[in-house]
Amino acid sequence: MSTPELRPPERDRPGVAADLLEQQFDAAGLYALRSAIAAHASELGADSRRAGEIVLACHELAINAVRHGGGRGRLRLWRSGDLLYCQVADDGPGLTDLDSGSQPVPLADPGGRGLWIVRRLAASVEIANHQGATVTAAFALH
Repeated sequence: MSTPELRPPERDRPGVAADLLEQQFDAAGLYALRSAIAAHASELGADSRRAGEIVLACHELAINAVRHGGGRGRLRLWRSGDLLYCQVADDGPGLTDLDSGSQPVPLADPGGRGLWIVRRLAASVEIANHQGATVTAAFALH
């Protein structure tokens, strides 16, 4: 199953909202980050089920940054139209497989499900390597 191409809008174009949330985090800040994402998703009108899915996916991206990207990262959250964008960047080695998470991980494997979960919940996912990994996921609010 392929992910549709939805490029994140440039923030300086008319009709694109400024960042709702921009926050640096490390392992100790993951709980606070989750709470902030939940508050913004709910405030934008996502029902409790959809807000929970958005929080789960954004949290998986943040955990990946902590585990694989040098122990910390930066999260940006913004809205454009009916889509909520979550971008997580880190300063780690980047991803060698830009299709990571496209296939399910065998149940016997101890990890590796984060990007798979994100790809199932998001309308689109873009992965780029620029002095670390940057993952941008777009979520339909409704």
